[in-house]
Amino acid sequence: MIRFLVAAMLAFLPISVAAQPAGEEQPFTSHVAEFDRFAVETATTERAERVALFRARFADVFPGFYALRGRDEARHEARIAQALEAYPRLRERILAVDAAFAESFATGLPRMQAVFPDFGVTMPVHLVQSMGEMDGGTRTIDGTTYLIFGADMIAQLHDADTVGPLLDHELFHMYHKRFFSCEPLWCSAWREGLATYVAERMNPGATDRQLLLHLPVSLREAVDPRFDEAMCLLAAKRNSEEDADYAPFFYFSTDGATGFPGRFGYYLGYRIARQVGEGMSLEALAKLTPEQVRPRFDRAITELADCSGTE
Repeated sequence: MIRFLVAAMLAFLPISVAAQPAGEEQPFTSHVAEFDRFAVETATTERAERVALFRARFADVFPGFYALRGRDEARHEARIAQALEAYPRLRERILAVDAAFAESFATGLPRMQAVFPDFGVTMPVHLVQSMGEMDGGTRTIDGTTYLIFGADMIAQLHDADTVGPLLDHELFHMYHKRFFSCEPLWCSAWREGLATYVAERMNPGATDRQLLLHLPVSLREAVDPRFDEAMCLLAAKRNSEEDADYAPFFYFSTDGATGFPGRFGYYLGYRIARQVGEGMSLEALAKLTPEQVRPRFDRAITELADCSGTE
């Protein structure tokens, strides 16, 4: 299993690209070993005490990531307990991801530079046991934006077919942030849709599974039969900055109020990015400002869906 997962993390990389030389400082920080030591050392500790010890120890490990961050305290502590209890069955896979990540990340950087010549690591990068939060993504904690990869979710969701597009998607987010920053819901649809589209073009022939458009279910199959309805719902909510409006489009779990599966905003954003991006280089797309994107975004919705009956 470990050999398979290490191979999975490396299989997408071009053999001709050299990894970062041994002994040179890595452009990311891994906290997986610290989590592993704690989980092993406290394996027989009573649940409530174990959670309290975790919160005390990890207050100074990647400060802020393991904090409440606005969550309900009881749910947060239950999440910690559940992650620690589930860890033994995931341990080998998580440690395998940790072992392979340095080479994967180091060789992933030239992939981006081949498409975006001015690409560079512009924010702190961390690999964590995310306690089920994420496989990859940016988070702003105490005013600093980080690119974070979750070894636990990579171990559970990814293999040799999907880990390459995942890294392309997340590294693109780091690059794109230099040129595009805005808050309304449409901005998130553009960011996620464009990152998905970039991953597709960087991995010709990529499947929906490789682009993570199959989670929590096949988004294309769920959305296409009611495509206009879905796209018009996005159009109606596009200017919102409310989390209640954002959540159904981009979170895994939803209240089902829209009738569409969680994360369906990724698919809608991807379709819009494809429409806008036809005939454009990826570098030109990445450097569009919000003011340049917005009319293109609105025009793409009009071209893709008939929302006349909802206006």
